[in-house]
Amino acid sequence: MNNAKIWTVVKPSTGIPLILGAVAVTALVLHAGLMANTTWFSAYWNGNPMATVVAVAPAQ
Repeated sequence: MNNAKIWTVVKPSTGIPLILGAVAVTALVLHAGLMANTTWFSAYWNGNPMATVVAVAPAQ
């Protein structure tokens, strides 16, 4: 473990739940921001298909 000395300052029974809680809160904030600021993300979560992109061949 690269940062093993952190557990001499913070008990693992306190530090591990704090780290996992911070990861969960970060993920929730990120997803809430995506849901509030985009239209495609909520449609994707609701199971709607993504818009199809049609590639146009160059004229010869």
